[in-house]
Amino acid sequence: MTLDSLSFTAPARLRALLCPLGRIRRSRFSSFAGRLQASNVVRLGDITPDTQPNRTMFNPQGFPDGQIVWDLTTSVDREHNYLEVFEQYRRTFVVIGVADYEEGCDPEVLSAQLEDMKSLYPDSLYHVCLIFDAPPEATEHEKLKPAGHPRFFTVPTKRESKVSSMRTLMCDITAPVLSEMCGVARSLQAQPSLDSPLVEKPSNGENGGRRNSVPSGGTLAPIPGDLAANKRKTMTGFGGGGGSQSERSRSKGKGRVQIAVAQLYLIAGRVPDAMKEFLDGADVCRGSSDHLWHAKALEGIGICLVVLAYLGVTFQIPAIPFPSIDGSKSKTSTPSNKPSTPVPQSTGDSPSAHQVLDLLPELHKSIIKLYQRAANFPGESIPNISFCETILRHAKALTSQYVANGVAKDAIAHIVSSKPISHKGSKKNIPSRVEISEVTMQAYPQPVEIMTVLEATKVLSGIASIHGAIGMKRRKAFVTRELLKILIPGLIQARVVGAAEMGIHPAAGLSALSGGSGSPLDLGEGDVESGIMEMLEELCRAYGCLAGLGDEKKVKEEEQQRAVSTGVLMPQTSVWTKAVIAEQEIRTFGWPALKIQVLRNCTALCEALPDFQGVLNFTTLLLKTADMELTKEDQVRLSTTVVRTVGAARKLGIPSVEADYWDQFLLRDIELVENPTWRPPIPRSKTELVDPESLLSPTTIDDKTPFLYNPFKISESSTTEQILVKGEPAEMRVTLQNPFEFEVEVEWVKLDTSGVELSAQPVSVVIAPFRTYQVSVFATPNDTGEVKILGCTIKVYGCRERFFPILTGGLDSRERDIKTKRFGLKAAEPKVERPLSTISASGRGSLRPPPVLHPIPKSLQLTVVDSQPLLVVRNTSLSQSALMVLEGERRIFQITLRNLSNVNVDHLYFDFTDSTTARIRQALAEKTNSPAETYELELMLKKKRAFVWHRQNRAIAASENTSGEKKIRPQISTRDLTKKKVYIPAAGDATFEIEVLGKPGLTYGTIMADYSHLGIPPTELGNRYFTRQVVYPVTVTVNASIELARVDFIPFSTDFSIEPDSATFGPFTQLFSRASTTAQPGEYCLMLLDLRNAWPQPLKLKLVLKDSVDSDEEPFVAEDVLQAGHTSRLILPVKRIFLPRPYAPIPSISATQRQFVVSTTRISIEQERQGREAFWYREELLKRLTGTWEEVGTPRRGDVELRGIRLSPRMVETVRVEEIGVAITVEGDEKTVNRISPARSVVVTDAFLTLATTVTNRTNRPVRLILRLLPGLRNIPAPQSFDLGRRMAINGLLQHALPVLAPGESSVVRTGFTVLAKGEYEISASVEDVLGLGGKVVAPDAGVVEGLDKEGRPLDVLADAVGGAGRRCWVCREVCGIVARDVL
Repeated sequence: MTLDSLSFTAPARLRALLCPLGRIRRSRFSSFAGRLQASNVVRLGDITPDTQPNRTMFNPQGFPDGQIVWDLTTSVDREHNYLEVFEQYRRTFVVIGVADYEEGCDPEVLSAQLEDMKSLYPDSLYHVCLIFDAPPEATEHEKLKPAGHPRFFTVPTKRESKVSSMRTLMCDITAPVLSEMCGVARSLQAQPSLDSPLVEKPSNGENGGRRNSVPSGGTLAPIPGDLAANKRKTMTGFGGGGGSQSERSRSKGKGRVQIAVAQLYLIAGRVPDAMKEFLDGADVCRGSSDHLWHAKALEGIGICLVVLAYLGVTFQIPAIPFPSIDGSKSKTSTPSNKPSTPVPQSTGDSPSAHQVLDLLPELHKSIIKLYQRAANFPGESIPNISFCETILRHAKALTSQYVANGVAKDAIAHIVSSKPISHKGSKKNIPSRVEISEVTMQAYPQPVEIMTVLEATKVLSGIASIHGAIGMKRRKAFVTRELLKILIPGLIQARVVGAAEMGIHPAAGLSALSGGSGSPLDLGEGDVESGIMEMLEELCRAYGCLAGLGDEKKVKEEEQQRAVSTGVLMPQTSVWTKAVIAEQEIRTFGWPALKIQVLRNCTALCEALPDFQGVLNFTTLLLKTADMELTKEDQVRLSTTVVRTVGAARKLGIPSVEADYWDQFLLRDIELVENPTWRPPIPRSKTELVDPESLLSPTTIDDKTPFLYNPFKISESSTTEQILVKGEPAEMRVTLQNPFEFEVEVEWVKLDTSGVELSAQPVSVVIAPFRTYQVSVFATPNDTGEVKILGCTIKVYGCRERFFPILTGGLDSRERDIKTKRFGLKAAEPKVERPLSTISASGRGSLRPPPVLHPIPKSLQLTVVDSQPLLVVRNTSLSQSALMVLEGERRIFQITLRNLSNVNVDHLYFDFTDSTTARIRQALAEKTNSPAETYELELMLKKKRAFVWHRQNRAIAASENTSGEKKIRPQISTRDLTKKKVYIPAAGDATFEIEVLGKPGLTYGTIMADYSHLGIPPTELGNRYFTRQVVYPVTVTVNASIELARVDFIPFSTDFSIEPDSATFGPFTQLFSRASTTAQPGEYCLMLLDLRNAWPQPLKLKLVLKDSVDSDEEPFVAEDVLQAGHTSRLILPVKRIFLPRPYAPIPSISATQRQFVVSTTRISIEQERQGREAFWYREELLKRLTGTWEEVGTPRRGDVELRGIRLSPRMVETVRVEEIGVAITVEGDEKTVNRISPARSVVVTDAFLTLATTVTNRTNRPVRLILRLLPGLRNIPAPQSFDLGRRMAINGLLQHALPVLAPGESSVVRTGFTVLAKGEYEISASVEDVLGLGGKVVAPDAGVVEGLDKEGRPLDVLADAVGGAGRRCWVCREVCGIVARDVL
């Protein structure tokens, strides 16, 4: 540990110089010096005293509790040799040579080098050599055994050393030094007086050319420049030729000698003796008005008091000879009780520790006053460096009291041994920071130029150090900046001198180093101590040039402890985000122009050293801090400095000199580029796997297939999974930015990943000014699994290789504090996150996490799958990938796929998209769609696809032909390939058939073949597998063929008959004969279809109609040939339809039924009822009716699109069969009744007839009905037609209550009547529902049907309209017609 040269007890140390001897490495020398410095305190009781009578003056046994503190240094201060008499601690007493035994130590060489060291440092008292890591017998050589004190010692290795080995060695070295110090003390005592440091003495015309220190400015009187320049260290003897002196002079000389000897006692550890000599000398100097030496004696007294208090011995504070107030000679006051030899006491606070510390300020004031008085006498002024060091040593003592919070024991221990202070109590009885700063600033030289560079550096460094210790960082920064202003010219001057000696122009600077082969200041790595960089960094922090991030390790440990205690892991703000935020906040702190100037000063200092690493650090820091304030020329100059410095360092053999890149946002984004040749694999779930052979026909698709887009499917993940394939190179697009006015040369860009190893080739690029540049990095995964791309490791020329995260966004202004909460230097310190309370956190369901700050570094998550095949489209049977079809036509073409990989394709499935898909999906997204319209759109999307994989025929496969000759390919069926589980072999190809359906609006389509290599049976497949996709676009032209122009339905009347041989009706004979051959011709209605031929060629039309879907009877066939542009009407007999639930909800074809869909339109219940009826009767009609067309003379054929049929309420009423059927017939014998049709009869008058009314229940529930008969005259208006009083007589009532009818049951009600007058009559009937059955179920099998209530009424939104709101009524479809005649 290096001792503080400005410590209050620095004059009590024994200085020794460490020098290397022989061959020794720098690192080994530093480690050996560290071992010595660790044992630099030697207790006097452990030292063997010298038994010679004339060498017992500094016998260590005189004060065995004392200690000697060695000041082991590696440099010599020759500039202040003239101060060695006035301040004995500046003298180098011992020269210690350090040798390394492992490097081979020749005894003769070591002995010769030690003799040379004696001649080089003749003033030193003892010259010794320490041979480290040597065995004990290494000093047995004759050359290493001189007479007198031992000069060579061996030091064992650190492993072999004991705890007391180094202490014993230091004691052995200290003993000869104490012996030799006796001679120095006697030589001083032999002199009658000692001169002051600045007394002028003739130097026989010789002048060393050294600028010496002059007295302090301010209150001290200045010394003339010629006297200060020619002064020399001198010791004038008054014994031989000095002549007689006055008593005053003799007394002054005696006091000075006593003070010099007292300093030797203090250095030797004999503190009580030093105290006695200081007191005597001070008393003598006060009596002789020798102010300079009197002040020096008072300094020694204060040091002795502090050391005695630290040693813990019993002592008394003596009567200190303070100077008189008026400056006149005062009475000599001798202390009544001289301090005796101290006796050790128990450890603990000394009773007089606080008194000693309280005495130091008063003592210091007296010392300053004496130095000011001495400045009035020529030659008696104190040198500036001594005056400043005296003030700084006292300020250091006050600082120790401040740091120790007033604890005297800790303060004194810190003053003497620099022991760290751990006490953190309240600050009591301590000097204030302002007081310490005022005392310290008294040492500031005014002006600075009166001191040499080294002296000013030492003083200003001490001032800055004290202000930093008491927390006055601004004043410390101010003093440090002044220090830089002194160091830079001095270093440049030294460089100029060195450059002139090497023949280099002084103004060349680093450019000369980069252009030449050597350097006058050829420094190796580590020559510049780290303390300079720490000082400059502290200066930059004070001015807001350097951002601090705090202790990241401590923050992480706290977060981990919080997570363990609460059980909740809080999301952490990334360290990169904190760095960006800290850099942004430090930009807003301070004065930009001042920060730029400070950074330029730091850069200039590093250039003057020269410190290449420092130049790079502060140049890049300047670019980072003030990029927007710098002009284009400044930015270019700084970039040139970076390049020139790196080049110079590399030519000097220091390749590790590199800077940190100055832009946190160099990397903006990383994207995976999709291969234009083949698409990446697509993840599939096991439930999506479909066996192609399980499909019954090429036009039917199972609803579970996932290869079609499902608009109602909820996506599991909002982000698309990105897939890589093992062994296949993938392209990553890396986006870089350069917001500066100069080019940035990127030596390489590497991907930084975790997980699966990626083999990537680094790329280099030059980014132009003010540009973003995208560079492609190709990476190949070597294994399967997960890989995460965290960012890039980028190496910029002159900068260190560094990891850059992916920062796609900037700072979020909403997260920054708007209010100013911190002032001063605290605003530049890193923010401390507010602690989260963990009290009862485990009892709470959740713990609110802290906000995650922006920008958030993102990562690119990739999945690497096993090797997959690669397919491309080799050829197709289409010309230029286009074909033309008619509406309803199906066309088949072939497509050949080639496998470019060495992996078989054992899973293949075709998926298709076309131009109609997007429009249908857009229409499905509309909220105004009715359920029927939605059903039609979903049907067109899923059931009537434009493209289908045609698998009824065989698929053609063949191996690859590499010879180029035509080769016959073997024909292999699709089923055979399925059995082999290979659709396309490795390095082979196969042909498949695709079927196209002509649809209106179809203009293009895309064939997507999904394929993969499973390698295992589907039953053994995991939860996921991956498929690839090859895409082939097809252009389709669809022309119109048969168009549906008009549809209508009319009822089929049974009130006529057709003769079998009649030719009146012509082509309608077959139509009416089909209806007349049935028992109930009224069950039919007529369908009128108007069809138009829109194709310019004649088309043959064929319509097929069945009576029911599952009917085995021969269907009705209507054929016709339509010429181009002609329209033809076809009439079809349609058997009326009965639906048990015509009001059922319209279903959805999609897998997921949409719920809670808010419609933008509102319809009434009646409109909903009519819509549902029309939908279900239309669906039943389309199941019975089919139509085809074919072009005359060509094989072109297709289907007629009949889904354009729409049913109006009138048409529905014509087609439907009522739930309750009512039929009326007239019964009688052949003489009275002639039935000419099912609903028309001829009867005779005045005959008894029977009116049979049949009521049939076609519903799925029992009903209770009331029958009402309504006879009337035909062709007579309503009011008059009901007047039948004299025309018809009816036996009974016209209203009958019918029994409960079970489902499917019929009931016949017979009513007698007689026609009294001839004419034409009509009898109609109606039935009305009676609400409720009273809980009585007549039919034993009348159960509850699904979708109905327990009374059989529908349970849907139409319940109020169809059976829950009122009583329903049904009427007979055909009125019974009666023609009354007198005779048949």
